[in-house]
Amino acid sequence: MKNFKIIVLLMLAVLSQNLMAQTEVKKPSEVFEMYFGTFVNNDTAVLNKLNDYLRPTVEGENAYQVDFKIVSQDMMKESTDNFLSAFPKSTADACRKEAEDYFRAMMENFTKGKLTVKEVKVVQNEYIEDQKIAEVSYSVSFKVPLKFSDVPSGDIKKVKPEELRKYLVQSVQDFKNADKTVVTEQKFSLYQLNEGGKIYYWNGSPDEIVSGLTDFYFESFGSK
Repeated sequence: MKNFKIIVLLMLAVLSQNLMAQTEVKKPSEVFEMYFGTFVNNDTAVLNKLNDYLRPTVEGENAYQVDFKIVSQDMMKESTDNFLSAFPKSTADACRKEAEDYFRAMMENFTKGKLTVKEVKVVQNEYIEDQKIAEVSYSVSFKVPLKFSDVPSGDIKKVKPEELRKYLVQSVQDFKNADKTVVTEQKFSLYQLNEGGKIYYWNGSPDEIVSGLTDFYFESFGSK
């Protein structure tokens, strides 16, 4: 009789674990991979999967609406304008295309960052009762140039178009032939949502992923 009770308890424990597993639509690691693929890799197909996953939690709507083409164009224009503003107008006008190519190559390397999920811990949210948080620890590797070609020397306000053009063209090649791998470790939180008896994970500020990674990425150029 004692052995029978033990068997029953073990069966109930296994059943309970299965039921808990079934309540999670996706594991936190899978959800985070979709966030990363969307907001770092800028993959439209992954964005669609993320929206499909979260749709039951937002009354059938898309949780995130992002047009990567428009976002990229806006960022390219702003970055190029800011960069060229330091040079004489004639030089800036003559080198706009090369400057755009420079930032395009730079960001292409960023969006090709490789993700590795290291650990996921589900903990109690100390601020909201009955809500848990999945704390995702992960690493990302980027390809960056070991070193850049020399920046035009002398007074920046006197740089000639051919000097700046040479620097930009070579820098594009530096990014395309990036020969150094840099790795950073980061953390990101996903919050549990209960909808229809199922558990979902989400974060309303996915830009936190990008901001943390861009700081590291831009500081890695040319470092030893």
